[in-house]
Amino acid sequence: MSDTTDSWKTLQVLSGEEHSIILADYSCKVRQSQSAGSLWQSVDIAFKLKTGASMPNGEKEVDVDAHASQVGNKPSTTSLSSASFASADAFQFLLECLHATDDSGNLRVAKVIVPLVEGHIARSDVVSLRLWDSEYVEKVVSFAAPLETYKGLAIPESDIYDLPRLFAAAAAGLLLRASPVASNEDDIEALSHASESELENRLSFPWVLPGLIQEKTLVLVDANISHAGELGTGSGLYHAAKKLGVKLVVLDNEGSLLQEPEHAHWCEAFIPTKLTNPPEEDCASHILESIKSYGKPVGGIITFADSFWVYICEAADKLGLQTSSQEAYRIATNKYLTSKYEGHEAFRASSLEEALEVATKHELPYPLIVKPCDGWSSEGVSRVDSFDALATAVKAIDTSRHGTEFVIEKYCSGPEVDVNFVLLDGEVLFFEVCDDLPKSADINGPTVGSVTNFHELNSVYPSKLPDQEIRLLRDSFLNTLLKLGLRDGIMHLEGRVENSTTDYKLVNGILDLHPVDHSPGEPKKPSAWLIEINPRPLGMTGSQIIESTYGIDYWGLALLIAVGDKARVRALSQPYLHGAQYTCIMVFIPADFPAHLKGIFDSEDICVNLKNRRPDLAKQISRSACLVKRGQKVAHPSSGRNSFLAYFNVFSRNSREEALESATQVREEVRYSFL
Repeated sequence: MSDTTDSWKTLQVLSGEEHSIILADYSCKVRQSQSAGSLWQSVDIAFKLKTGASMPNGEKEVDVDAHASQVGNKPSTTSLSSASFASADAFQFLLECLHATDDSGNLRVAKVIVPLVEGHIARSDVVSLRLWDSEYVEKVVSFAAPLETYKGLAIPESDIYDLPRLFAAAAAGLLLRASPVASNEDDIEALSHASESELENRLSFPWVLPGLIQEKTLVLVDANISHAGELGTGSGLYHAAKKLGVKLVVLDNEGSLLQEPEHAHWCEAFIPTKLTNPPEEDCASHILESIKSYGKPVGGIITFADSFWVYICEAADKLGLQTSSQEAYRIATNKYLTSKYEGHEAFRASSLEEALEVATKHELPYPLIVKPCDGWSSEGVSRVDSFDALATAVKAIDTSRHGTEFVIEKYCSGPEVDVNFVLLDGEVLFFEVCDDLPKSADINGPTVGSVTNFHELNSVYPSKLPDQEIRLLRDSFLNTLLKLGLRDGIMHLEGRVENSTTDYKLVNGILDLHPVDHSPGEPKKPSAWLIEINPRPLGMTGSQIIESTYGIDYWGLALLIAVGDKARVRALSQPYLHGAQYTCIMVFIPADFPAHLKGIFDSEDICVNLKNRRPDLAKQISRSACLVKRGQKVAHPSSGRNSFLAYFNVFSRNSREEALESATQVREEVRYSFL
């Protein structure tokens, strides 16, 4: 970092008529540095509150339009206001930096990031997306508009104090975390250097791409709104579309949240369309009619509801849009067909009588797995340990949600994993594996209240499996996808490693993978066991952990792949240079209450409650959300529906063991009640 000037300049926040009242009096100093890869210019602005000055009470929340700032040393003083900045967000960020500077004598340091590549930004919030949970950054504000272009020119030293010009050229601003010892030049230097190393790790990829780009329109079949009101701040899918400059035309049944005035801005158009689940045979016709009624060109069709994929392929073919074959999606979205395609000994049945006949005729060895052919969220999945237990398993399937057909196959007891691919033209752009710790229905599963099913409990990123078993999963599952003809998209697969060299053991109260103690004789060779294929990202909240751990947003990439924006797909599929930034565990809180209760949730926000009671644990929680509200009726686990009450993404930069310990404490500290 090179110092451009030795002088501190005055910066005042003014109010009143003709801005004659000084609300606060600061000094600021601007320095600049340049990244090693020359992709951006970092400009540091150090702030300190002048001796004897103080921030007036009640001025922490500033109305941008009612205040102004001026910077300089008289007689050369420049007045600043929101009108003089290209972005109101940029001016607000400047004021927030000032408000964060107290009268303790310590300095606060902000950075603005100026792109040094000419072209358009790959995603307007790319800097804030990539800096999630940074150790050195307290706040990130994006100044860019979707698809905004930059000249790629550095701010010269002579103009470094021209704050409107500086902020107009910048893509984002960062407020670095307060340091209790940042009181002199050397402290600023050390803090800036540490944060620059962080930026090198997180932003060293082409996030500004050459040339101009136009907005593209994408048809989304099924609005994919899981929780009422989640669009208030924009769910991951709709937020990503906005930041990418992708216009969504949403097809769904009448009565969607997107038809309400406060949510209508999240999509370009909403077209009421008859959609049933399972879909009716004329589903593709309904999709085509709605697209025709839109009356404008579209760049692609996508869904995140697996049962519609076959019909979307049919519609895409008729519109001349790129798609995979209907047969590929028919196999991938049906649990029985997937198992048969993989070569598993799998059987299909539609009633208890058929299941008993299959088990008797083929003398199936136990334990078995029984699961719906068209299932989701592990609903209706049972481990069957005996012939007599088949009846209980079949009755556990909610046929109104998943249909009558179910698959019967071998239960594989190896470590379970989620395996996710970003595919473009058959090439793997990004790949990661997480460990799904044993569920309560697994042979080695934990006891979690009265929950005795395959409801997710803990998903740990990244996986602890040996490298050779990670490669085995990658090669085996990729081969299946490519043979099917699924060459493009976000592919979320679930599977296990049969005969793994590791297994789960409880050591010092922590359940985790450890090397197995082989019995005498030649050990069996590990193999990949595919459970299911989901041609979409993992669930909306589940994808957040990928964003924070690797800097990759699956939902945004899925949209870009669907409209054929290959350059941005390749750019935004690149993880942090140093890989996962920490071990992170998604802790799922399943609904659990005595069966005699009505199932009425009778608590406030579970997550807020826990973090208020345990601020020490709150520091280790990246994201969390309570998915139910007081007074809401929740299905009992015995109903066949798997309901989540909340989730916590718990992390540790120190070790996987520490992350698991924190996750255990979080689960133990959850408090809620039912009526």
